[in-house]
Amino acid sequence: MIQFVVGAAAGYLMGTKAGRKRYDQIKRGAQAAVSSPATKAVVKATRKAVARKLDPEPRMKEVKNLRGRSSNRILEPDDD
Repeated sequence: MIQFVVGAAAGYLMGTKAGRKRYDQIKRGAQAAVSSPATKAVVKATRKAVARKLDPEPRMKEVKNLRGRSSNRILEPDDD
């Protein structure tokens, strides 16, 4: 408990010394990193990989139904 209080006090003091300008600089950097296309691509790929591990059978969508028969359907994996 004492370590937590000491850590919180040290963080508070360092944060107040850095000031609002540094806080805004850190905030802008974090927002730029989160909204970058590279980060979005990594997050999307990670979500797909996790989804495949949890549900190994891919979700399929119908591309074409030949002559209205259920046995003559063409399916492909759904990217969503």
